[in-house]
Amino acid sequence: MKALLVTLFTLLMATTLMATRKTATNGSWTSSSTWSPAGAPADGDTLIIPSGVTVTVSGNNKLDKIVIIVSGVLDLSTNGKLDLDDKSKIFVQTGGKIIGNGNSDQIKLGSDIKWKGGDPPVIGPKYADDGTSGFEPWSVLAASFQSFYVTRQGANVQLSWSTISELNNAYYAIERSTDSRTWKQIGTVSGAGTASVVTKYSYTDNNITDAVDYYRIRQVDKIGGVSYSIIREINDNENSTVANIYASLNKTVIIDFNSDAKDNVSIQLINMSGQVIVRKEFKQASNRLIVDAMSAGSGVYAVRVSDSKGWSEVKKIAL
Repeated sequence: MKALLVTLFTLLMATTLMATRKTATNGSWTSSSTWSPAGAPADGDTLIIPSGVTVTVSGNNKLDKIVIIVSGVLDLSTNGKLDLDDKSKIFVQTGGKIIGNGNSDQIKLGSDIKWKGGDPPVIGPKYADDGTSGFEPWSVLAASFQSFYVTRQGANVQLSWSTISELNNAYYAIERSTDSRTWKQIGTVSGAGTASVVTKYSYTDNNITDAVDYYRIRQVDKIGGVSYSIIREINDNENSTVANIYASLNKTVIIDFNSDAKDNVSIQLINMSGQVIVRKEFKQASNRLIVDAMSAGSGVYAVRVSDSKGWSEVKKIAL
């Protein structure tokens, strides 16, 4: 198996400076409306299928220099074929999968068929590129990451991460990229060695003026072994909110925290008349909270998220 020391996400978020990053909703691979920004997949694209989303592939689809990141479902069960060149890569994250219905459903990279629909489903975390014999597991970090977030604070970018365990961990190298391909080390933070408790780390990248930056953490153990965290992206117009609040297609409200998870969180869904339609309390800390909003009618609502220590954020959403 080709050694590739990455975890939980992807080594690449775009293949060239001209590449388009497209995020899918439920729909057909070739439909422009499936992707945001709109447009069918094209050479050089980075294609993201989020958790909870299914994209269906039918017929033969030939593309070059693309990256596919699957957190949801990539479904080739209707005679779907992906014929990709040897520069393309597919990353199936934890919780993501690729399914098919027979050997006519295929994924080809370069000259090799990496998977057929008659094979078992591809269940993440796995990846395939020109050098793999199929879809191969991603290696395990010597440091087990619990979280990794980046937030903008004025001209600076704050990186925060935590681990739940470490084994012979020497240090973390912080790396930055403007295109997710060429990386530059910008600093180091000492590791905890060997630990079985939660350890928190932070690093500030000062005076950042790029339109888009990508960050990853390179973990180095005491015998020189190297592995990587997930990649985080931040834009120059992002603010330093603690939580990302948004509505999903199945009428749930999702709150993703950009910093350490909070205890004793209260979530309120408030209509434009000021009435609280849904209220949910979470006592246990979590990096993602999900609230069922099926009882709310279609319309515009305010979501208020707060904790017992006085922090709160409010965002307007449409259901």
